Amino acid sequence: MLLTLMVSSALALDHGALQQALTAHVSSRGSVDYAGLKASGALDGYLEQLATAPEPAGRDEKMAFWINAYNALTLDLIADNYPLSSIRDLDGGDPWGTRRFPVAGREVTLNDIEHSILRPMGDARIHAAVNCASRGCPPLASTAFTGSGLDRQLDDVARRWIRTNGVTIDSSAGTVGLSKIFEWYGDDFLGAYGGTDIPGVDGKQEAALNFAARYLPDQATWIQQGGYTVTFSDYSWALNKQ
Repeated sequence: MLLTLMVSSALALDHGALQQALTAHVSSRGSVDYAGLKASGALDGYLEQLATAPEPAGRDEKMAFWINAYNALTLDLIADNYPLSSIRDLDGGDPWGTRRFPVAGREVTLNDIEHSILRPMGDARIHAAVNCASRGCPPLASTAFTGSGLDRQLDDVARRWIRTNGVTIDSSAGTVGLSKIFEWYGDDFLGAYGGTDIPGVDGKQEAALNFAARYLPDQATWIQQGGYTVTFSDYSWALNKQ
């Protein structure tokens, strides 16, 4: 048993190499220096370890592992093919379901990571954490996720998303624009955020607005009183490059 624990510990993935790459090539606003990332090969060692590292057993450690994997693989995919104008320039517009990557001793797609591993874990904040290399995405975090800090980090990225491109509020015009992510994955928000009634809206929009109110305390009262028009905003697939 002791030998098994020692071997497992020795093989556990160290996210330090990912952190170094993020620090060097991701701005405070979440834009990426893909040319610099490509030239440096900063993710090569991390991805090599990721291919064979054991999947953590603990929920928070496991979630952090797969969020980091998704983001690192996406960054490396863009860097390898840079220059390009959009991730959708690759694989007929569907690199998420087409490309396969070695992670934790198996082959997975980005869709596998997001839809079969992360989303079933039941925390809608993961939609603010995984990044699709596009301006319409929530800003890419410049900090690698960890099991010990996961809850705080997920709150941080959710708050940042809502305060940037997650929600657009024009109270004078009586309009609210919601990210398309809330339309595409709105069911993921219903369980935790669909319980508070907002007059004039329901379903996915209501859950999204309750989620937004959590991270916009200065506007929460206005959001939850209703009486405005809600739409889903256009989504930009332009590359999130510096």
